[in-house]
Amino acid sequence: MFSRRSEHHGRAIVPASANVSDDDSLDDDDDVADPDFLPQRHHDPETPGPSDAPPTTKGKRARPSLQMMEAQSSEDEDVEEDKDEEEEGGISRPPASKKAKRPTTKKVPARPTTWQKVDVSYPALPAFEHPAPLYVRSPQQYFFPFFSEQMVRHIAYQTNLYATQKDVNTTFSTTDDEIVNFVAVLLYMGVMEAPSLEDYWSMKLRVPQVAEVMSSKRFRLLRGTLHFNDNSRAGGSVDRFFKIRPLFSFINTSFQSVPQTSKQSIDEVMVGYKGKTAGNLRQYIRNKPDKWGFKLFSRASEDGFVHDMVLYQGKTTLQSHGVTMTSAEEAMGVTSQIVAALVSTMNLSSTTVVFADNYFTSLELVRYLQGKGCRYTGTARDNRIGKPPLKSVKDMEKKSVPRGSIDYVTSDDGILAVRWKDNKVVTMLSTDLGVEPVTTCQRYSNETKKKDDVPCPEVIKSYNANMGGIDKSDMLIHLYRTPMKSKRWYMRLFAYVIDICLTNAWLLYRRDCQALNETGMSLKDFRIEVFYAARCRNPTVHRPLLRTSVTSAVPSSSADIPPAVRGHRSHTPAASVRFDTTLFHVPMYVTRQTCKFCSKKGHIMRSNFLCRVCKVHLCLNGERNCFLQYHERVA
Repeated sequence: MFSRRSEHHGRAIVPASANVSDDDSLDDDDDVADPDFLPQRHHDPETPGPSDAPPTTKGKRARPSLQMMEAQSSEDEDVEEDKDEEEEGGISRPPASKKAKRPTTKKVPARPTTWQKVDVSYPALPAFEHPAPLYVRSPQQYFFPFFSEQMVRHIAYQTNLYATQKDVNTTFSTTDDEIVNFVAVLLYMGVMEAPSLEDYWSMKLRVPQVAEVMSSKRFRLLRGTLHFNDNSRAGGSVDRFFKIRPLFSFINTSFQSVPQTSKQSIDEVMVGYKGKTAGNLRQYIRNKPDKWGFKLFSRASEDGFVHDMVLYQGKTTLQSHGVTMTSAEEAMGVTSQIVAALVSTMNLSSTTVVFADNYFTSLELVRYLQGKGCRYTGTARDNRIGKPPLKSVKDMEKKSVPRGSIDYVTSDDGILAVRWKDNKVVTMLSTDLGVEPVTTCQRYSNETKKKDDVPCPEVIKSYNANMGGIDKSDMLIHLYRTPMKSKRWYMRLFAYVIDICLTNAWLLYRRDCQALNETGMSLKDFRIEVFYAARCRNPTVHRPLLRTSVTSAVPSSSADIPPAVRGHRSHTPAASVRFDTTLFHVPMYVTRQTCKFCSKKGHIMRSNFLCRVCKVHLCLNGERNCFLQYHERVA
């Protein structure tokens, strides 16, 4: 967890031939992307943010560029400066010969600090108790407060507005219910992902749960027209996430209304995206599961419930997020400002502790939060902790220093600085816990070839136990991620909005189940239940199937029967199934449909009986026995 890798920067060789131009190397497959608004690029040489540094792609000619740098990881790399060049389609432009002067913020001189070789002791935080509800609600009652009716109404309005802006004479129109149906289809696709989109509606691989809700043509039309903000208001905006910003504002507000636990963690999140239409909004971080994508900073409880998110876009990140900084906050570093923005939306008190890694931690940040009454624990880099009289990292890395060695000091204002030797030397700042009591943790030893007990400070143990909230949320999202392949870059973020709403809803559902000592359903079952509830909102393909209960979200036994759709070929079972006498061909009493055997054009006969295996309706009464004749093979 605390390992630190050396920096490696990818280098590209300058083309030997001057005839190979940048323009020739640009891809031309983005011409169908949404042309009405492109993210404006803002570069800040002092903002620590990753640059677009693609790895070598097999089978493709490398694009000529002067230099390409890999983005940093929050756990492994030092803070790097952004590049001044603009990048189009992954190509780095040569830097200008003269840099434009940038207004600098006057740094406040560091406060002198006195350190002493003493441990600290703080009052223990009270355990978080989730308020027990009267009963556990249905899954859709947890999901739709986050993916709210107000947000659905906003999406429907903006989609109709965008269709009109593209074509004044358009006949396209959508409704709130259809948007919910569209989201329902995406939820099911996240559980049952097909090799291609066409397979959900194909004759051989048809998925009735999807095809019953929306036709393929309507799904594609709606997906291509879906919009979330008014393009006419984008002029002059510094917000590079203008197209998707309203949705994140909606969900941030709803997430913050949920009671937070006393232990909050802050970390980076990568929303995977490999397209090229987002410019350098698309980041590359090599140590993330999704190496390419959009970078977010999130705050979550230790169980993974995300309460707040900040979309990273360079120097205008906090301005576009709507955060107003005080003079003291403006004097802090950029990463400290991000933490300040995320904690500003939570209830700061002496019963709250924030955990973060060495990308964010600094002595000035710990003091800032201490002044707000908030505790902090985080790993730190050596150049951000002042000059505490600790053993140097070089000395502690010597083989003569045993694993588990601890050195610590405390500042005059109660900030603990501790250095601990694990696989690597770890440095940490804390205003929450001290070194004592020193317990043990198990680590594998190359010498003994087994796990040995290693001394571990209490503050390190607490960090390991509570820092993983963001990673837990990211893991849950990746289990059943909503598929969304589109050249419109913001559609991938829309899919993430659906997933984070679903994941947070399930985590809140789990809290209620634990409070009432009930056994809850899995994330997969929870997602499917939300799908069945959402698909009942006026499906657009056919009339709803008869159900045993109006409020029941469980499908009937004939849910996999292909619906009768005008203009579509009716379902026909294979001959090997129809005439196989070893199969259990029995009639089932269901809704009336056209008999597959005796009905002809102009002479329609209907029956309530359905073959359990063949899934076709057949007459079975005193006058006609089509059920028997249909399954008899004619010689």
